[in-house]
Amino acid sequence: MQYNRAMKKIVMAAFAAAMCALPGVAADISGAWTVSGDIVGNAVNMTCTFKQADAKVTGTCGMAQGSSETSGSVTADKVTFSNTFGDYQLTYTGALDASGNSMEGEIAVAGVTGTFSAKKTSSPAAAAPSAGAADIAGTWSITGDVVGNVIDMKCVLTRDGEKVSGNCAYKDLGNSPTTGSFAGNKVTLQNHVVREQPYDLTYTATLDAAGTSMKGDIAVAGVTGTFSGTKDK
Repeated sequence: MQYNRAMKKIVMAAFAAAMCALPGVAADISGAWTVSGDIVGNAVNMTCTFKQADAKVTGTCGMAQGSSETSGSVTADKVTFSNTFGDYQLTYTGALDASGNSMEGEIAVAGVTGTFSAKKTSSPAAAAPSAGAADIAGTWSITGDVVGNVIDMKCVLTRDGEKVSGNCAYKDLGNSPTTGSFAGNKVTLQNHVVREQPYDLTYTATLDAAGTSMKGDIAVAGVTGTFSGTKDK
């Protein structure tokens, strides 16, 4: 009896030691995220779409300055990713909460640091299109014209069922959070821009069968124009 108890204690101690030696299981950050932060008074607002394979993270982030390919890693609850906007490379180091749906941390760029927070807005499973259907999710280059006014923007879009959300960065006009819908091959997007005065724009388009281009109309302030969009590879 004493021998069995002693052996049991040895086995339990060995099991506990083995469990402590196991590396932390990494959360999966795949999906769409909104990121906001501040670096010495400079606001950071971007929409990111991440894809995680084991500990490696790849994706795209979009903000007022355009979009940027992004890469990084996840180890247990620690997330690190980097991207480049203009002449600056930014590195984000954060910690995930227990649910894996939000994180907070620091941004390092050009010898200074700031802080950021991020929230997951959709997962790949929620955003997955039905079998055989094209999908609006991804990074798009969109150009158009409304009575002589040029539209030129880069959009990072995600989809949750028929709901579309994301960010469009207008050339020379800044960042615009974007919402809309997607049903069949019909796309509708709405956002806001300030050009001498504020304008609300609605984009209505038809997506091609491959899901790589779309064409349609822009409605703003009682007038209409046309636009086309191409999904970045």
